[in-house]
Amino acid sequence: MDGLTQFREELNKIDSQLILLISERFKIIHSVGIYKKENEIAVMQSDRVEEVKNRCAKIGSQFNLNEDFIKQLYDLIIKEACRIEGMIINEEQ
Repeated sequence: MDGLTQFREELNKIDSQLILLISERFKIIHSVGIYKKENEIAVMQSDRVEEVKNRCAKIGSQFNLNEDFIKQLYDLIIKEACRIEGMIINEEQ
């Protein structure tokens, strides 16, 4: 076993955990989409978007992660969340 194999195995485990957590987050987003549809709430909540990105960037900085990186990551996560919510809200009743 070369020296990188152990690192790669550890990274693979972490990648699986990340994907599981993202999946769990999107399951909640699905419920949010249903709630928004039932209560006629718009998909995009600009204040909430900024709140999430800033809160997560601050948490990330506590772990020496680049705040811009975290904000970009959450831009992608939020974009996908909006897509999912939009599909739910716009599906026929």
